[in-house]
Amino acid sequence: MKKPSKRLVTVIAVVALIIFALCVAHSRGKDAHTGLDTAGKQACDDFAAGYPKASTKPDRLALADQVTKSSGKTDNKEIQERAAEMGQAASAGGSQWKTAAQNLSTACKNAGWTAP
Repeated sequence: MKKPSKRLVTVIAVVALIIFALCVAHSRGKDAHTGLDTAGKQACDDFAAGYPKASTKPDRLALADQVTKSSGKTDNKEIQERAAEMGQAASAGGSQWKTAAQNLSTACKNAGWTAP
């Protein structure tokens, strides 16, 4: 049996790499979910229901725990990241808390969420 030429092996390897790169690029596009799934909606609903009542540090921390738990299950990376930021700001309160809350609210709205 005749061995394949080096040129044929090179062409096959390049084609395989191109196909692999296209598959990876396609799967990354799926990971960048920006819509509102059930978990994202739950995180946004939890946040909207709890934010007006979260005036003390324990209340903020409890709300942050609840929202980050819900947001951890969403495919929406922006909601996940903004919920995590809100969780980090919950202890400090003040302007950091308000900014983080506004950013999460914007992420929810960008995903298509509307207040219940």
